[in-house]
Amino acid sequence: MLREIVKIGDKIEIKPLNNNGELINSSNIFISQLVDYIEDDKIGIATPIRHGMIVILERQKYYRLYFYTSKGLYQCNCVMLQTYRENKTILALVRLTSEPEKIQRRQYYRLECIHEIEYRIITQEEIKLEERLHSGKITDSHELSNIKKKLAQIDKFWNQASVMDLSGGGCRFNSLHELQAGDKIRVRFDYIFRDELKKLEITADIIASRKLPDRSVYEHRAEFSNITKNDREDLIKYIFEQERRLRRNDKI
Repeated sequence: MLREIVKIGDKIEIKPLNNNGELINSSNIFISQLVDYIEDDKIGIATPIRHGMIVILERQKYYRLYFYTSKGLYQCNCVMLQTYRENKTILALVRLTSEPEKIQRRQYYRLECIHEIEYRIITQEEIKLEERLHSGKITDSHELSNIKKKLAQIDKFWNQASVMDLSGGGCRFNSLHELQAGDKIRVRFDYIFRDELKKLEITADIIASRKLPDRSVYEHRAEFSNITKNDREDLIKYIFEQERRLRRNDKI
């Protein structure tokens, strides 16, 4: 049945399941694509890439797959069997453990949100270190090394968040951490556009923040401040593409 729905190259989102077959909501979402049909219940998918690193799915671990297709959004569960190489590309072989089920995209977004991102606050220390690094006034190699080490240490700590609204100029996202209007943050996330993995890391300004009623979650509104023209155009095209798909799927 999956062959009738999902085409080679269609986008897939992957999320781990716990031992009870339930979604682990705190886990990351991985982006992949359908590469090949192996057998009726086995498919080959691209090994996910996160922040430039290949993510090897755990063998014998169960996952839920979300297929973005021309016929709508479908989901099914699978178990990871093994990784293998094909034309110098690392792929994952998975066995489907349930039939594909069509779901309303609005329902999916309400459950999973729109996009998983990472962010971190840009501190005054980081700003001063960056200014010093690019000042052209450093002549001491020891000082240069220390600044790079400090910046690398700062860049290790990122927070998880879920984007609820996304545009070429900014986003609205939820997180477990409080922010203040005026905070500067760095945001990074991946998305697939025209069969190409796009990776964005953007500086943004928090323009509003509030705690959601009866929840330990904060809602933040951010405005992108250093996104390039090309990145903005690609992001806008991606958003329009998703909106067109949503409208088409709602009619099915």
